[in-house]
Amino acid sequence: MNAYCLYCKSGSEHNLVKLIKKSFKEHLNEDVAIYYPTRLMNQKKKGVWSEVEQPLLPGYIFLYLQKEIALPTFLLTQEKNVYKILRYSDGTMALKEDDRNYAMWLYDHKGYLKPSTVIFEEGQLIKIVDGPLREMEGKIEKIDRRHRRVVVNAMFAGAVRKLNLSINIIDQLKS
Repeated sequence: MNAYCLYCKSGSEHNLVKLIKKSFKEHLNEDVAIYYPTRLMNQKKKGVWSEVEQPLLPGYIFLYLQKEIALPTFLLTQEKNVYKILRYSDGTMALKEDDRNYAMWLYDHKGYLKPSTVIFEEGQLIKIVDGPLREMEGKIEKIDRRHRRVVVNAMFAGAVRKLNLSINIIDQLKS
C-alpha cells in the first residue's frame, strides 16, 4: 500500500475527505482510504474532565492506495482547498521510510487517536499498556500528569515533530 500526504487549507480537511472519497468513487469506481488525523484529548474545565476531539496535524490529509493504483493527481488538484501533494526532492509522491511508517501508524488507527493507557514511576520509563502509543516508535519527551497529556517526538516529513496526546494513568508503580 502506498501512502500520500496532501497539504490543504486548515479547517477544510473534513469536507475535503468527503469530496475526495466521492471523486474517487465516481471517476475510478474505487473506495479510497483517506484520513484527516484527529486526537481525542482529555480536558478539564471548571473541575470536570471531558474528552474533546482536536486535529492532530491541521492542514494535512493522508491518502492510501493499493500499489497497483496510480495516484490520479487530477482528482486531487481540482479541489480548490488542496494546495499540493507533498513530494520528495526526487519527485516521488508516495511516502517513504519514517514518513511512511508514521502514515501507516495513522492508517492502523483509522486516523483517530484515542488516549493511551499508561503506568509510570516518576523519573523512570513509562509503560504504555494500551492505545495508539503502544506500538509507536518515538521518544516520550514530557509527561504532564495534571493535564493527563504526554509529548512525543516522532519523525514526519523529514523532521522531528512534537505530538501532544492524551493519556489515561491507571496506576503509579510502587518502588
